[in-house]
Amino acid sequence: MKQVPLFYCTKPCGSCPYRMDTPVQHWAKEEFEGVMENEASMIGKVYSCHKSNGSVCVGWLIDQVARDFPSIALRVSLRIHNVSREYLDKLKSPVALYASVRAMVRANYPEILKRGFQRARIRSIFG
Repeated sequence: MKQVPLFYCTKPCGSCPYRMDTPVQHWAKEEFEGVMENEASMIGKVYSCHKSNGSVCVGWLIDQVARDFPSIALRVSLRIHNVSREYLDKLKSPVALYASVRAMVRANYPEILKRGFQRARIRSIFG
């Protein structure tokens, strides 16, 4: 399979879990649990496309852009890879995406949300 740069693709792949037309529970429950755990993390992570082509998951990236980049790991990666605003403005989905990560998880495995994921708070060293 041809490898592509991390920030190259501009639309979600055909089986992206963020696409509303992807069959529910197409991906394993553990995938969605991982997304929720990383959403609750202060650092987060950068998700690769499930097609293992080396590209970032564009569905996830579109969600991150819409929410002003909450993933610190993504912010660092964008800087390291010198990603332009022009590239980010080209991100488009040919079909509707879930309105939020929670909506995507709810549609696939609603029981995951009962775990009560909450963003960790950083304690001040000054008390």
